[in-house]
Amino acid sequence: MIRITHTIKSFAKINLNLNIVSKRKINNLHQIESLVALIDLADEIKISEIRSKKHKVIFRGKYSKGISKFNTITHLLGLLEKEKIIKKKYQILVKKNIPQKSGMGGGSMNAASILSFFLKKKILTKKQSEKFAKKIGSDVILGLNKFPKIYQSNGKIHLLKTRIKYHLLLVKPNFGCSTRKVFSHNKVFSQSKLGKLKKNISKSAIINSENDLENSAFRLYPNLFKLKNKLLSWKKAEFVRMTGSGSTLVMYFNTKVSAKNALKMSKRKLNNCWCILSKVI
Repeated sequence: MIRITHTIKSFAKINLNLNIVSKRKINNLHQIESLVALIDLADEIKISEIRSKKHKVIFRGKYSKGISKFNTITHLLGLLEKEKIIKKKYQILVKKNIPQKSGMGGGSMNAASILSFFLKKKILTKKQSEKFAKKIGSDVILGLNKFPKIYQSNGKIHLLKTRIKYHLLLVKPNFGCSTRKVFSHNKVFSQSKLGKLKKNISKSAIINSENDLENSAFRLYPNLFKLKNKLLSWKKAEFVRMTGSGSTLVMYFNTKVSAKNALKMSKRKLNNCWCILSKVI
């Protein structure tokens, strides 16, 4: 029997801004509002049907170390099997190119990409893919399509009609940030700023926005604060902002040449950081 292997890309996501609007009274979780886009940095996923009693989920690559046996992919397969959506067994091999604890949603986007694959193969409906995305994690639904989108504080998602064009330099120090710790130490809250947007968002609005989680992340990880100040001192980027709960800092450029020049400088001055060029897709 010839095994057919399907190869898909699982793109990283970045938060161009992130507002903490409030905390829910019921579960004490933060209500956030964020402009989210996918970038061309991606994990590579190979999916194939297998004759086995169990699914096989294998992680390889530089950033695969320490991934739990219970992860977003095994969780997803378990849910789909429990509700009898899938009856076959799968081997899923993931080459991890997205660093863990980087604020770019690698694990969540892996689950989202597999949901999109099952949707394309008509194993799932659109409604089912959204349902299971929400069960895996609040940010999984953000990776079900490639459109830039606004995640609103009420949980609704608004797709933007036009692309957001930025070339990026991703700079991650040699440590990660704990999402739980960063959120639990947050003391900054903002009013909703994106809720009234209908079709598009201007670059000036993006530049003048913020990531509210930087405040708690920088208090917990002072070296991350120092790194951002160093990047700002280069005065090469349109703006510099942490994505998600960190630890990746993103430098935003209007041209690829400017991003390449910043990469050259980073290689000279940032010996202990992972630095890579990317762009919004």
